[in-house]
Amino acid sequence: MVRMGEITAVDGDYLEVTFCHQQDCGQCHACENGQKLSSIRIRGKGHVGDFAAIDLPTSTVVKASLLAYVIPLCSFLIGLAIGPMIMKSDPNTGSAIFGILFLVIAVLLIALGERSRRKSAKWQPTLQRIVPRDLRDEHALKSTSLNTEQKK
Repeated sequence: MVRMGEITAVDGDYLEVTFCHQQDCGQCHACENGQKLSSIRIRGKGHVGDFAAIDLPTSTVVKASLLAYVIPLCSFLIGLAIGPMIMKSDPNTGSAIFGILFLVIAVLLIALGERSRRKSAKWQPTLQRIVPRDLRDEHALKSTSLNTEQKK
């Protein structure tokens, strides 16, 4: 998944690239007011005002979503199911306790693995190209026409 963002700061070999939230683009115009923005810090060379094409493979996005949402949810549901079996005297309390316990354990395990994922190149976005400030309108037109042709 390649997204275009604007370089908003340069700090040595690192660029801060700011994105308008994709689902909001063209609908709410919040970016014009400096709202609904997200930014990342990435290694590269560019100038403030240039556009940067940042790539994060779709498979990585899916894996990150699984880690962040599906695994904790499944752990919580498993805890809810196991709780009443273990605490037969008070199944509702057992369900609540074990649901929360399994959720906390899942989140802690994900957090422990986060350090190694941050160091792994396959989990990091990569800078694909820089589009200079003076060429970005021309590039946007080319990108739009390429996307239209690819969909046909």
